[in-house]
Amino acid sequence: MLNFILGIITSLIATGLIALVKKFAWPTFRDKCLYKGIRVEGKWDIIEIRNGKSVNVGNIELTQHGRLITGISSRTKTRDGKRSDRSFKYHGSIDGHQVTLIFEDKRGVGFDTGTYVFTVLNDSKTMVGMTTFHGKTENRIISEPRTLKKIVS
Repeated sequence: MLNFILGIITSLIATGLIALVKKFAWPTFRDKCLYKGIRVEGKWDIIEIRNGKSVNVGNIELTQHGRLITGISSRTKTRDGKRSDRSFKYHGSIDGHQVTLIFEDKRGVGFDTGTYVFTVLNDSKTMVGMTTFHGKTENRIISEPRTLKKIVS
């Protein structure tokens, strides 16, 4: 009877270990060590089109671990061209040529959030895409084109 109980306990422990490896260890190992895709790590200028002109409105610094991306940006201009001093945190991933990032204002959780979805161009120095967020002044969801240009370091 003792052997039977020990068998059940060891089976539960083995099942738990397999579940932990499958849920956490393997995806982390795969993303960090086996990823061979595009690298987007570094500093990028954030470019918007305003009144038909390309305007540099800030920069973003991305760090990449495998396909997982995090970052911090500083925004120097608002959408209406006024001076700004805001910072945002980013997290997301890259899949093929598509970078998907969720951003959040560093002032607090849920204060100002949105998404960036970019396609990395063949030169690996330009990303073109859209940002989507809640426009406070418009009181609706806004989607605008954005371009990221790699800053030479």
